[in-house]
Amino acid sequence: MEKPGKNLIWQPMAILLASVVFFSILSFLDYGKKKAHLGAKPVDLFSDLRFKRKIFNPPLPAPLFSEKEKDSLGLLFKTRDRLSVISFTEKKFGALEHFLKALEGLSSGQRDKVRIAYFGDSMIEGDLLTMDLRSFFQKQFGGNGVGFVPVTSIVAGFRSTIKHGFSKDWNAYHFNNIGGDAHPLGPSGYCFVPVGGSNVQYGSSGGPGPFRQVKIFFGPGEEPLFLKGKADETEIAFTLEGDELINMTELLGGNPASKINLSFSGIPRNVYGFSFESPKGVFVDNYSFRGNSGLALTQIKRETFRAFDAHLDYKLIILHYGLNVVAHNTGNYSWYEKGLTNVVKHIKSCFPEASILLVSVNDKSYRGPEGWATEPDVPLLVETQKKVAREEGIAFWNLYENMGGYNSMVKWVEGDTVFANKDYTHPNRRGGEKIAKMLYGRLMEQYGWYNEMKIISERLD
Repeated sequence: MEKPGKNLIWQPMAILLASVVFFSILSFLDYGKKKAHLGAKPVDLFSDLRFKRKIFNPPLPAPLFSEKEKDSLGLLFKTRDRLSVISFTEKKFGALEHFLKALEGLSSGQRDKVRIAYFGDSMIEGDLLTMDLRSFFQKQFGGNGVGFVPVTSIVAGFRSTIKHGFSKDWNAYHFNNIGGDAHPLGPSGYCFVPVGGSNVQYGSSGGPGPFRQVKIFFGPGEEPLFLKGKADETEIAFTLEGDELINMTELLGGNPASKINLSFSGIPRNVYGFSFESPKGVFVDNYSFRGNSGLALTQIKRETFRAFDAHLDYKLIILHYGLNVVAHNTGNYSWYEKGLTNVVKHIKSCFPEASILLVSVNDKSYRGPEGWATEPDVPLLVETQKKVAREEGIAFWNLYENMGGYNSMVKWVEGDTVFANKDYTHPNRRGGEKIAKMLYGRLMEQYGWYNEMKIISERLD
């Protein structure tokens, strides 16, 4: 027995030191075993310090189409490479015909506007990606303005394409807080109701220049809703009336303004948002909703979508989801396939005169024992999305492959030029611009092909 009062602090220190030495040796042994696939459950105290990572490429799902199936899809499929927009249809001018024909009409002066609705999750919130896609289109085809903006937004401070402020007393209904038949959701997934004195402010960010047209979209009501405020320093006042499911009033009357400040009074009614645009050009409306799988779009009623489309006349609907769907080694997305099919059918019924483009999930990484690598289920989810596009006869663009395929997110995060955030999931602004540039290029590829096919068709006729 040790004598009372003797200092025994060296004993736990010795045990701790011995443990560190033991597990350090075991780490190197198990690290070697991992390479030979001999270790049961490897121990590696130095995994965070190892910079050279072995990249394991998991086997991808079997090809979705046989050569016979590819032949049945016709010339359009066979002449597109895997990075192009694939048009899953046997129509003469492809699945994007409505959109491409509208661009042609804009170029020839036969129509004034072409409008795109871009639905997505956090991949596009804050106007990420869509602001660059909009800019590319407007430089080529004309137009000024960011398009539709909701009344309030959780990313108003993050969005750089418009200055946006609002009072905190708005009642907001959305996918996670359904307002029932009294407050049907709009295309942004929101419906807003003002309390007496509720206000909202918008300002030009400086890049696109002053507002030329400002439109407000609101629901029906038995009594008018009063709107007053300032456009720059000019006093403005409006009485919002209308019995349609979705009503629209233009606020500026042809007088450009760089900022607009509005307050609401009177009997409340549903207010959905504003649109900032010019008399002519291309407009891309950003409809982002954080955490959304895309399946919630069926909660927006057909009649509401159609009522909005009567004012906005969409020619291209882009569906871009998947980050909130893909899981780790799930291996079965039949539930999502069924849900996504329902979404596409719903969108087709709501916008019969618009083309539909399904954009695949981007690459997403997880941190495994070897470091960051592509989530094994990402390629499987891409194939599921492609399968839905094929069966529904719409257009499909494989963002995963366009990023570079397997482990491309790691390169986007750790490369000399950083295109994505450290969460190994979301592109940064530079990455958003890169994706927009790729997508715009592929859409213009389709537009060039459309013009060529039209000339050939006219000669044959």
